[in-house]
Order: sequence, then C-alpha cells, then structure tokens
Amino acid sequence: MPFLPCLLPDPHHLHVETYERDDAANRLIIHVASSQLTAQCPVCGCSTHRVHSHYERTLADLPCAQFSLILQVSVRKFFCVNSACLRRIFTERLPLVAAPWARKTVRLVQQLRTVGLALGGAAGSRLAKFLGYQSCGSTLLNLLQSLPLPQVTVPDVLGVDDFALRKGCQYGTILVDLDQHHPIALLADHTAETLAHWLQAHPGVKILSRDRAKAYKRGMTEGAPDAIQVTDRFHLVQNWSEAIDRTLRHYRAELKAVDPRYRRPPPKLSKTVAICPSPRVSISAPPRIEMNHQQRLQQQQTIQAFDQQGWSSTAIADAVGVSIRTVYRYLALPDLPATPPHRSSLGRSRLDPYYPQILEWWNRGLRHTNQLMDTLKQLGYQGSRRTLSRYLRRIRTAQGLPLLHRTPSKPSSPPVPPKSPCFTPRRAAVLMVMREEHRQPEETELLEQLRQQHPDLAQIMDLSDAFLQLLRLPQPDALDGWLQTALDSLFKPFRAFANGVLSDYAAVKASLSTTISNGPVEGLNNRLKMLKRQMYGRAGLDLLAKRLILNV
Repeated sequence: MPFLPCLLPDPHHLHVETYERDDAANRLIIHVASSQLTAQCPVCGCSTHRVHSHYERTLADLPCAQFSLILQVSVRKFFCVNSACLRRIFTERLPLVAAPWARKTVRLVQQLRTVGLALGGAAGSRLAKFLGYQSCGSTLLNLLQSLPLPQVTVPDVLGVDDFALRKGCQYGTILVDLDQHHPIALLADHTAETLAHWLQAHPGVKILSRDRAKAYKRGMTEGAPDAIQVTDRFHLVQNWSEAIDRTLRHYRAELKAVDPRYRRPPPKLSKTVAICPSPRVSISAPPRIEMNHQQRLQQQQTIQAFDQQGWSSTAIADAVGVSIRTVYRYLALPDLPATPPHRSSLGRSRLDPYYPQILEWWNRGLRHTNQLMDTLKQLGYQGSRRTLSRYLRRIRTAQGLPLLHRTPSKPSSPPVPPKSPCFTPRRAAVLMVMREEHRQPEETELLEQLRQQHPDLAQIMDLSDAFLQLLRLPQPDALDGWLQTALDSLFKPFRAFANGVLSDYAAVKASLSTTISNGPVEGLNNRLKMLKRQMYGRAGLDLLAKRLILNV
C-alpha cells in the first residue's frame, strides 16, 4: 500500500493526486480530491450526483515527523435536485475530514482540544508549538468554548462546597458526585436560592453532603426537602478546634507554665550560637496594613449609613470619593472586622522541616550549597536553591564567618536550632484534636502536664476527648448526652458550639451514622483552584466548568 494515502484522515473518501515538499519551511503539501460519487443536501438530505463546480480547501493536519502537513482538498459543489428545498447549490460534506468552513482537520482539532483541556491557553500553546501544532492560546480556548458539557446524571449522593472565583469578592459552588468522585456542575454563586433552583431542576438526590454553611443548609432544605443532609466531620472537628482555641485564651498563664520554651536553660554562648529566623514581613508592614484596613472599615460604614438614608449609588460614590463598583461591593460584603485578619501561612517556609537536619550536616562539615541541595531533594525538599542559600548565609553571619567560601582562621561555635515555638492556645487546640497515635511523645507529655495545671483544663480535655470519640467510633446515640454536658459547662465557646450543633442537629447526627465524607469535594476544589490560577484572567465560569468536568 502506498505511504501517502496512509497519512490522510479519510482514505476511503479521499485520493492523493500530487504532493510537494518544502524543505525550507518544513512543510509537506498533499493535493487530494474527493472520491465520493454522490452527495447529500445538508438541508433536505436529498442525494444528488449533479456537479455544479469545483473549489479547493486548505486544511492544516497533524504534523508528520518534522514536517507540518497541509492538505489541499479539491471538493465539489452540487445542485440539489429537490425542487422544494431552499438550498439550490451546496458543497459536499466530508465529516471525517473537516467541519464546514473549518481550516483544520477534525483530528487536529481533537488533539488541540485535548491539549487545551489539560493545560489551558498559554501553557497549551507552548506545548502545541513544541509538538508542531501552530496554534495560539486564544485558539485553544475558543476550541474549548465550543465543547458542550455532558448531560447531568443526577447522583444518589451529592457533595457541595464553595470556591473562590475572586477571593474575598466572588464565590461559586461546586457540585460533586460522591459515588463516582466526579464533578458535575459549577454554579455562579454560593447562595441558597441558586442551589435550591438547581436541586429543583434535577430531582432525585437522596443524600446531600456539605459543610456547616447556613446558606447551603437552607438551599438544600428548599430544593430537596426529602434528601438527607450530612455535615462533614472534618468541619465539625475544625469548628470544635476553634472553640477550644477561644477557650484556652483565658489560660495563657497555665500554658506558659508548661511551655518548654520558658523552662529550657539558655545555650552557652561560648559553645553554640542560635540561628534566628529571618523576618518575612517588613517593620512598616503591620502599621500600613492596620491603616489601610481602618480606611476600608470607615468607608464601608459611611457607605452603609448613606444607603440607609436612601441615597443613590451614584450620590454615595461622589460623596465618599470611590467608584460605583466599590459602593456595590461594600454593600454586598458582610461587616468588616475591627482588626485586619492575618494569613495563616504568614512566616512559613518550605525549608522549615529540614532546619535540624541542615544544622547537623553543617556541624559535620557538609557546607557546600549544591551538595546540600542534592541531598535535600532526595529527602523530598521542593523549594528553591536560593531559599537554602539565604539560610546558609544566616548561619555564616551568626558564626561570624565570611560570606565567601573560605576556610576560617579559627574554629567557630557550632550552630544550634532556634527555640521551639511558644505553646499558644492555637497549638494546644491542634494537639487536643489530633489523634493520639499521631502525636509525638513530648507532645503527649505536654498535654498531660497541662491537664494537671488547672481543673478547668482537665474538663476541657475531657470534653474534647469525648466529642472526638463520638466522631471516630462513631457513637450517634451518645450525642445527646455530650450536648447536654457542653451546654452545662462554664465555657462560653463550648456552649455556643453546642447550640450550633443543635441548630443543625439532624445533619450532624447523620454524619455520625454514615461514612459519607466531603473529602473528595475538597480535593476537586483544590484542583479547581489550580486550574483557575493556571488560566490567569481567562478563567471564566464556562471555561472552568469545561476544563474541570471534561478533563477526566
């Protein structure tokens, strides 16, 4: 069999006439013609053999080795023999070769769509260029826009969670089939009305899994009143940890009494030198953050006051000195807190878990940055070489060594790790909700010492152990007794947590009776965040839904 016909997308309906090879442009141009004897009218479907004329179509096809493949297809126009048809002249269709008016073959479009689904526009364009496909990022995204979403199959168990389209401004809702661990839809917001409308349009869901958001609870109740609602156990533990944190803030003296940071003798400066952590926030940052937050808080209060007086949005914007969009945003947002919130990841580094090992190697004489970097990568370090270089520079500065690699004239003091972090209420709360087999021996001893400091602390730990035991065994019948004990306790955060559980009693008790978890929803939510960041400003809801749902 000749080689060139094997390259054609539809060798049964196309035959090769001639070919050209352009070595300068690395192109292979194949002139082909249609071998169909008859054609069907695209309007009425009537078959005809009456040829009107011929013309050529230029189609880009899959590359062949280092050559880009161009098809010059000679196609015909036919007369429609059906006198009642609205179309008098039509062009023959080659459905396996290319779509009408297309400049690319069907198989090339499929390849480009696959690349676009996996990588998006910019990254997909770079890979396509490397593979020999001439396509820009906008073309890839346009091909994705033309893809239809699959018809929704209503699952028996549906997981619901919110995600950020613009963090702090705009949020949506992700719906996941928990039986198949597959996303089925993205909603434009996270309101109860939108979720209720979707559930009413897709009846048949038997179990609904969610976090403790009141909007989702109301939307599920209105949209699927017969479905069983299940609260995710992870969020219950998270809310319980926050209640412990708020309670332990009144026992800072007892926490300090058992803190090894304050009981450890200071190191002898003649033998060791401590490596202090480098500041990751400038000195001027906290005052500036506080000032900006107070300015936003004052603007929101002023806008809300004018809105209550009946001012129009335009008048409020002129009076406050902001745009109308800012006025809408402040009116839609909840009241800002009095103090600015802090990021939970502030001050962390990927190198933090490896500090003790690096100091041990340093004291043994292993001080070359490249050598340390190779060894750390074998241990799982994923940070940059520059981060490691900065830390080694701090060690040299603390030891009084020159920054350049030179042999010191006299032996220096060996470095030691910095002091352990303070035993804060947050850290104590995390240790209390952690499984016992996951704690280090020193952490277990620390909690035992804390229990002996005050009777209230022993009661807090007993309540925590009892609640976690309810979730982990599980014990749905013991929930009522624990709630009564929490309501009778002296701790206001515990009473508030118990009242919150009572307001969502059916869903919480259902979480103790089933093994359903919202974990797969959280995992797909993280994947959705990755796709959104990968697409930069082009991550609209339609494109996100297609990349998340179709790319399986």
